[in-house]
Amino acid sequence: MSRFFFTLTLLLWSHFSFSQNTYFQQDVDYTIDVALDDQNHILRGFETLIYKNNSKDTLRSIYFHVWANAFKNDQSSYTEQNVENGETDFYFSEEADRGYIDSLNFKINNETVITSNFNNHEDIILLDLNNPLLPNQSIEITTPFRLKIPKTFSRLGHNGQAYQISQWYPKPAVYDQTGWHPLPYLDQGEFYSEFGNYHVRITLPSNYIVAATGDLQEESEKEFITSKIKTEKPNVLTKETIQSSTTFKTISFKQSNVHDFAWFANKNFQIEKTEITLASGNKVACYSYFKPSNFEVYKGSSQIIAKTITYLSEHVGEYPYQHASIVDGTLVAGGGMEYPNITVIGSVNSASMLETVIIHEVGHNWFYGMLGSNEREYPWMDESINSYYENEIHEEISNESNSRNKLKGADKLNHKLNDIFVYQLAGKSNTDQALNLPSTSFTSLNYGGIVYQKGPKLLNYLKKYMGETKFEHAMKKYFSSWHFKHPSPSDFQKIMQEESDKDISWFFEDGLESNKKIDFAITSVNKKDNTIYVKAKSKTAFGGPIPIDACIGDSIIQTQWIDYPYAEPAIFNSLPDGITAYKIDAKSSLPEIKISNNQYRKYGVFHKFQPAIKLGTGIGISPKNEIYLLPAAGYNYYDKFMLGGVIHNIKIPNNKFQFALAPMYSFGSKKLVGSGFIGYTIFPNKIAQSIILGIQGRSYHHNESLLNISNSIYLRHIKLMPSLNIDFKKKTARSTVSNQLALRYYIILNESFKYNLNLTDSLYQPSVDKAKVQQFGSIGFLHKNARTFNPYSYQVSMLGNNNFMKASVQANIRVDYYKKGKAFYARFFAGKFFDFQNSINLFELQNQYLNTTSTARNDFTYDEVFFARNEQKGFLTQQISTREGGFKIQTNLLSNPIGQNNNWITAINLRSDLPIKLPLKIQVFLDAGTYANAAKANSSGNKAIFDGGLELHLLNDILIVYAPLLMSKDFKDYTKSVYPKNRFLNTLSFSFNIDKINLFKTQNLLGLLN
Repeated sequence: MSRFFFTLTLLLWSHFSFSQNTYFQQDVDYTIDVALDDQNHILRGFETLIYKNNSKDTLRSIYFHVWANAFKNDQSSYTEQNVENGETDFYFSEEADRGYIDSLNFKINNETVITSNFNNHEDIILLDLNNPLLPNQSIEITTPFRLKIPKTFSRLGHNGQAYQISQWYPKPAVYDQTGWHPLPYLDQGEFYSEFGNYHVRITLPSNYIVAATGDLQEESEKEFITSKIKTEKPNVLTKETIQSSTTFKTISFKQSNVHDFAWFANKNFQIEKTEITLASGNKVACYSYFKPSNFEVYKGSSQIIAKTITYLSEHVGEYPYQHASIVDGTLVAGGGMEYPNITVIGSVNSASMLETVIIHEVGHNWFYGMLGSNEREYPWMDESINSYYENEIHEEISNESNSRNKLKGADKLNHKLNDIFVYQLAGKSNTDQALNLPSTSFTSLNYGGIVYQKGPKLLNYLKKYMGETKFEHAMKKYFSSWHFKHPSPSDFQKIMQEESDKDISWFFEDGLESNKKIDFAITSVNKKDNTIYVKAKSKTAFGGPIPIDACIGDSIIQTQWIDYPYAEPAIFNSLPDGITAYKIDAKSSLPEIKISNNQYRKYGVFHKFQPAIKLGTGIGISPKNEIYLLPAAGYNYYDKFMLGGVIHNIKIPNNKFQFALAPMYSFGSKKLVGSGFIGYTIFPNKIAQSIILGIQGRSYHHNESLLNISNSIYLRHIKLMPSLNIDFKKKTARSTVSNQLALRYYIILNESFKYNLNLTDSLYQPSVDKAKVQQFGSIGFLHKNARTFNPYSYQVSMLGNNNFMKASVQANIRVDYYKKGKAFYARFFAGKFFDFQNSINLFELQNQYLNTTSTARNDFTYDEVFFARNEQKGFLTQQISTREGGFKIQTNLLSNPIGQNNNWITAINLRSDLPIKLPLKIQVFLDAGTYANAAKANSSGNKAIFDGGLELHLLNDILIVYAPLLMSKDFKDYTKSVYPKNRFLNTLSFSFNIDKINLFKTQNLLGLLN
């Protein structure tokens, strides 16, 4: 028994190892007949496929994708991922707009088979084979199907009677050396499919124009397509809605060696055609299908297809098919989506941006189409390589003297941001991820920034190091070895290393497998005799080679490399006269996160430091150390209007060291006021995501007196707040849970009035007394789950000094209604006050007491902006803050405001969106609370107080106006006694949330400014 088990184990292991290490791929040939019902948006079809098992394994089941079921309900992986990414259009969609596939009846060799959903995925079916499928055997699989076409939420869909039919037919999952790959449909994450041959017949009303994968077979339909080819803009645009013909046609398409089939139907297409002949003599027809209203944008677009195919055929491998098409469609999942021979393009508003999308999507015929890597598992093998070639082709086309699509204005900025900006945004905030991850592991920001931006830059870096000729030779070998197959990263690495005469392991280890940042710096430049020695280092753990360029102006004269571990300098001999600088990567081909340390200028006061002063702020990284200037303006009751400027170095993405100083002149006090901060961010490798050390300061006036004097005098406060903010690492990059710890120390100088008797007129006159210094410390911990639905947070904090301490806990939750943009909000607060001195003077700590309604008098740390801190009349005095108890009625005209307490308080704040659509955002609110000895403190004897009413949100919640409509007896009695007239207007209150427009509250300074 044991010997048999041992022998069986060896046999199984031997078989498993052989399967794992021997490449194979399955063959799948399709015949599909389908009819379009454009009145009900339904496809009815029948599919026959021949599945051949080319593996050494015996198969007893086959996984099938029925991806249309991703749009069946809000329980699919597609919906789950979209909601996680903050996209809720499909989740809130109407039932009639959704889609599904049904009427399936799978048979194998004409025998019905048992099917089941795989792992609760309705878009993956498991077929249990009646008989095992042996190696080198084939089976015939058939099934009818009916597809309810959804409104376009992603890729498959319709917009009226314009159809995008993709991921539409039952399709077997890939079985390869690593096993089965059943993949649920996703937006962020593309596909992996078997190669085969397709014969597809489509029946639909005869006035539809169809663009599809494959070669059109009917001559009559070819003539129909030819009749739609136009070279001029129509004088009268065709109506977008055209009645469908009452007669039908059946058209057919055939294509070999593809792994998918998509088609697009519209009665209103205009067509442009360009034909090219490749080096082999193979002719390729390039078609552009677009709506007549987009003629100006799409004019010349077929030529961009032709140029893309020509370039990639010359530099990678020749295009083997007879046509390539683009379609002007309705696309939600990105700017374009590729399929073999054809791509659909979403909304673009300029020819230059369309050019970029066409180059990218047509390029996918190579990197996805013919080199069929597993896009879901290794998105860089598809998107990064393809985006690299997109950049190469775009540059070549842009350099053409007759290019009509040169980038201008907003398009130029968009192209710059799409180049590397999003990656740098994540990299400089330490939220980036490694490149060689499955698409589902990336955050939505990193999926764009890492896969589409960093990856292409790394490949450009690799090309520069290998040399353009060797790199191109390697890519051609990669294509010739693996086209119409399923290459893996190891296959790519093997070929690239074989074709390189240098060690390129850094590209795969540090570039692909880690999120190590690249920050190279020149350390010294020395000359000995006629030889220049340039030393450089890596300021991070990245161990790639460093390119040093000797330049005259912007022209690179010579390049030398410094290899890891950078012990030897770059040596330049026989350089011509006129060298102006030595630069690391002068053409910015590397995905660096800092380039202001990349050069040594031969002339000038500063060799390595390049200062620059600019207006506004900066976007993207710069070779210069930039300081920016902005105008500044402000207002409060005492300083009146304030004008000045901001000097800062804040940009997007951030610098580690940041500062902003905003001095202003006050036209009220006639003195200098202002605010500012300095911060430095540290990115630890463990525990913390970031640590911010900072200091914030401000000085404004908060009171005035005109008592018995001709000119007002003003009281000033000065605040300095050193702080330490720790943002802890998340469990996973996609986690919505964050934890932050904030420590602050307040040093506050408050001026006050003193009153002296003037012996001349026997009147008391005010003067400014010596400033009183107060110091406070605070610590706060914030736990936050920023999930798309029902997000919540809680915060524990303590603030005080040797006289008192306030401890509190606050919790917030938003409960979303099943209606987009509508929710219920709840906030809970509990606070405890500790008086360490048992203050005899009841007013000594009054401003520090807990309050159900927070007003200016309670903001003793000057954390918020109040317009009239010490006034008693006027609308500005009705400003409140939603801190502590969060009530909306302020009772500051009482010596002991209602709800003020030196022991404890608890409060709950509820608010809700209205269920109806209004031109303005209006919510209802209700606040309730109690506190220590409330029955004694309240004249009514009630133990609790409450208020409720409506709140009006303006300027994107920057300004919120509260109208209390109901209130407890103590509030009613107060308003009756204090406001005999205009009670309603006087009980209105408002909050001003300046943090909503704080331009300097950027990603590395969250928590430093409040």
